[in-house]
Amino acid sequence: MGLFLSVVIAQAQEAKMDSTALMILDKMSSVFGELKSVGFTSKIAKDVAYADDFYIKEFTSSKVRITGPNKFSIHVLGESKDDLYAYNGSEVVYYSFKNNIYTVADAPDNLIETIDWLYTDFNIELTSADVMYPSFAADLAEHMDYIEFLGVTHIDGERVYHIGGANSTMTVQLWISDDAYYLPKKTLITYLEGQYAHQFETDFANWELNQEYPAPIFEFLPPPGAKQITWLKKD
Repeated sequence: MGLFLSVVIAQAQEAKMDSTALMILDKMSSVFGELKSVGFTSKIAKDVAYADDFYIKEFTSSKVRITGPNKFSIHVLGESKDDLYAYNGSEVVYYSFKNNIYTVADAPDNLIETIDWLYTDFNIELTSADVMYPSFAADLAEHMDYIEFLGVTHIDGERVYHIGGANSTMTVQLWISDDAYYLPKKTLITYLEGQYAHQFETDFANWELNQEYPAPIFEFLPPPGAKQITWLKKD
């Protein structure tokens, strides 16, 4: 599973796994492991290659609803996109509101594999859900050389725990709410590979926990005049 976090570029240092940071991450993972459904909105700022020596910032926002273990509905709005992704446990549908076109593909039977599959086969990054599974803390520790609790700060007036990590290819930061649920408030990843570092930042808000979402929101009914196209895998 792709990691989707980030931080300030870290200096090389001895491997360190801070027990306080791991405890906070484990509590967050445990909460997600107990949930039957989750909804939230996210705002993403992503550096995108525009030329060989130039990155531009791309902004998108999403409304996400997930019901475990195998359903999601994600509406993505961006500068040039207005897209829906619906997963009912066996198929994923992509629909473009802007162009009134859609495509359907058979998918794995669970959320984690489906999110991975969309990125691997189609280069679709639904990374805002990457922290929301029970083994996230263990997986992060396995992939990072360094994880540390950086203290308590505030975002939008909310008290949050600040955690950073690094390995040879990326640095990470997470800001996790200091409340009963330990939900992520913000994540930032800085990718260090390549000629230039680039970042992926996500802000989370409007959490809905254990809502009873109606099954039809995870199904797709083509609107009048919608044209079905073939979903091509990336090269």
